[in-house]
Amino acid sequence: MVKLPQYTRRDMLILSVTMPLVVALINSLLFGGRYFTEPKLLLLSSLVVAGVMTLAWFLFTWVAVTVRNRLPKDEDLIKRLIITIVVIGTIQALVIALFFKGYDYLHLFGYELNKRRFYWTLSISFILNILITLVHEGFESFEKWKSTFTQTEQLKKAYTQSRLMGLKSQVNPHFLFNSLNSLSSLISEDEEKAETFLNELTKVYRYLLRGSDDKLVSLETELKFINSYFYLLKARYGDAVNLSVDFDDDQRQLMIPPLALLTLFENAFNQNATHKDSPLNISISVSEDHWLELSHNIQRRIATIPADESGIDNLAEKIRLLTHQQINVSKTENSYTVKLPLIQDKTMELS
Repeated sequence: MVKLPQYTRRDMLILSVTMPLVVALINSLLFGGRYFTEPKLLLLSSLVVAGVMTLAWFLFTWVAVTVRNRLPKDEDLIKRLIITIVVIGTIQALVIALFFKGYDYLHLFGYELNKRRFYWTLSISFILNILITLVHEGFESFEKWKSTFTQTEQLKKAYTQSRLMGLKSQVNPHFLFNSLNSLSSLISEDEEKAETFLNELTKVYRYLLRGSDDKLVSLETELKFINSYFYLLKARYGDAVNLSVDFDDDQRQLMIPPLALLTLFENAFNQNATHKDSPLNISISVSEDHWLELSHNIQRRIATIPADESGIDNLAEKIRLLTHQQINVSKTENSYTVKLPLIQDKTMELS
């Protein structure tokens, strides 16, 4: 099925409103008062003009869509309007000439060329071309603004939910209790390690308190947080958990929503068991096309915990709104992998 070109979602509305006026205007300039007094002429010539102008309309729309796709930026607006008006105006002049010269050549409906009316029609059609182009551009700009506004509100909502989940992590009694319990043990065993542990715990909570205020952070910043977070886990679980990281230095400046890695980490720990003889192995890497990949082996708990997907869902929604792409979750019998696109341009951050 052939897909018709569409400049805005209001194209058919604009066509249905303007086409009767255009048909009546062209025919009245062609035939004058005869058009309104001769029923046969009114019907047949209206059908001819409506058919040709509808085809021309879709050609005009194709031109407008092509120019917009070539010059999509807001700063290209004037250039886009000028090119669209000139190209469509040229085609429009040829269509008007087709009516006047063609009717005269075929002597259709008893028509004889009136040059004065012909030039008047060219002038009026060019003015209509400008008006309709501006109306199209206005509708398109409004739809773009409305879409941007909607996405901005959705993104703000997603970040609000993220901050609430971040607050939940900050005051998570289990994590805090386990961390303090580990710290207490280290104090009696190794004061130097206890001091390092306390320093890393401070870094984790400082990031949790501040990180949710940012819309985007560098991958390097997020990784520093995860290293501190993993240090606390390692102190508790020992050889029952491992982490490997593999990406280039230039990839560290790519952007990511804050606490994204924490969301993936918590999902891995909540759904899997950890054993010294069979450790939970987590790996983080970045592909050449700037997709972050976190994967881990699956070790099902004996006592299953209902999966809480709210964190993953919230992260997926933020990624969708920021990049218009979806995170990719793949699962086999033995492994679980999440891929999400990293962001190169920090200007995508909400103001």
